[in-house]
Amino acid sequence: MIQATARVLKNVIEIRVGSETWIGRPKEAMEAGLGRRIAALFSTDYVVLRPEAPEETYATVSYRAKSDEIRIQVGEEHWRTHSTTFGPMTIAYGSVTYTINERLTGRFAILKGAEPVAVGQLGFRSCQIRDYPADLEVFLANLSLGYVIRTLTWEMFA
Repeated sequence: MIQATARVLKNVIEIRVGSETWIGRPKEAMEAGLGRRIAALFSTDYVVLRPEAPEETYATVSYRAKSDEIRIQVGEEHWRTHSTTFGPMTIAYGSVTYTINERLTGRFAILKGAEPVAVGQLGFRSCQIRDYPADLEVFLANLSLGYVIRTLTWEMFA
């Protein structure tokens, strides 16, 4: 199971991936200065730090509200979601297009064609994804971070 939870007072998002805990920090929080720390409170660009290399950026995940788009970058690889006004969100990973069907209840399913490959639940400043194949774990962990950033962004502008 993957669970991403915003720790607002710490200004981080904790991502539990199996037995590991990854940390998502706003990019601006990584730089010195009070102005950067204030900007970090409203950031939609996060860096992912993993326990085996806590000072090294593993991935970058961001959210663009104008296009309702989550962007993920791990090393040289890039992925981004595509949204439609009334349709599902899609994302291409490993030359396969996945469809994300969201419900108003906060539940969602990630489909490969018509077959579900994972299910998830959005909560208050959290995202949980379960029942997924092992080869998608790292990708879905970063996607869960994107969903939490998306939720935080909506809270800021609501």
